[in-house]
Amino acid sequence: MKDHCKHCSLGRRDFVRIAFGGAVAGALAPRFAFTQDAVAAKAKSVILLWMQGAASQFETWDPKPGTETGGPTKAIDTGKGYSIAAGLERVAKLAGKYSVIRTLNSNDPNHETARYLLHTGHRRIETADYPHLGSLISSELGMKAEGLPGCVTLGGDSGIGSGYLPPDTAPFFVEKLDKPTEDIALAPGTTKWRLDDREALLKAQNDAFRKDHDDRKVWEHQKAGERALALIRSPHIKAFDVDKEPDETKKLYGTTPFGRGCLLARRLVQAGTRFVEVSLGDWDTHADNFGRTGKLVEQLDPGFAALLTDLDRQSMLADTLVICLSEFGRTPRVNLANGRDHFSKAWPCVLAGGGIAGGRVVGKTNADGTAVSDRPVPVGDLHATIYKQLGIDPEKKFQTNFGRPVKVLDSGTPIKELL
Repeated sequence: MKDHCKHCSLGRRDFVRIAFGGAVAGALAPRFAFTQDAVAAKAKSVILLWMQGAASQFETWDPKPGTETGGPTKAIDTGKGYSIAAGLERVAKLAGKYSVIRTLNSNDPNHETARYLLHTGHRRIETADYPHLGSLISSELGMKAEGLPGCVTLGGDSGIGSGYLPPDTAPFFVEKLDKPTEDIALAPGTTKWRLDDREALLKAQNDAFRKDHDDRKVWEHQKAGERALALIRSPHIKAFDVDKEPDETKKLYGTTPFGRGCLLARRLVQAGTRFVEVSLGDWDTHADNFGRTGKLVEQLDPGFAALLTDLDRQSMLADTLVICLSEFGRTPRVNLANGRDHFSKAWPCVLAGGGIAGGRVVGKTNADGTAVSDRPVPVGDLHATIYKQLGIDPEKKFQTNFGRPVKVLDSGTPIKELL
């Protein structure tokens, strides 16, 4: 595991740096001002399935079989009046539980800036740093489980931190999905009482240092260690141990890192974490698009289907918003390397749970997928929908460390077809 902020690499010995963001919280802490009455929330938490590198819409949620641009990918009927790509058979059977937006658009075909836009709701500019969506959500909704981080990213680092929010809201990155608790296990021979003694010694040293160095950063560094120890001691830390699940449940999710990540996401949300991001990478298919995408779909289908099925049977789907998304889509034209390049004019997003209506499609692309033929959906509308379901006021303003107040969201209208 490692703390996302500053991209620190965490091992057992330096785990106290987990601070969830370092030692500058004082300089970054915002002041709040409500601009309208809070809206009623239908969702309490979010699980984002992030298709890192940009998944091809033709091989997932908007197939075009029989067309020049569609390639060899076949389609399967969901029984809800639309089709999705072959390979997603398990997900297709659950079509009544989710809806598909097919016409997201941003006109930003660059990985880094598009990823920033989708994770923050804001375009990247030099004069401002906006928080990760999960950081803002956990900050606004508050924590339900003492000691657990409010925002966790699994299997991939989005590159976005807490922005203008305090560092303790930064995403907490878990890289080792096969052994997620490895870096927080106490070293052999370290008992609870020995840990208490070491904590007392560290506190005494820090207190003495602060007497000679009266600086807020020093105080924040001390609080960082205290937060890390709180996580280690938290009774909710067992949520990271997916091996505690029944064999039937583990079999449902499968043994792939993505499947284990989806199971861990359910456990963390169940324990009280507000936002969990599960990354499935390697979708940047400029070459061998069909072979590489087919292998990724083999991981996506059982993991996504298991997550929806499990959340539903745990009575959690109603208040857990599940999102499957990437930074943009892939070009209709297949290139000379049998790959697809970047395409930001229209690409899909899937939403389930959290009060979202199921079995619907929003937007339509033309016959060969080269343009939007009906109902374009700006990225801001997606974020407005997310915030509405969580009861977060998009007009709320923050006084930031970069010298001017900013709203949660600059523009966007909730997608009425999904509500």
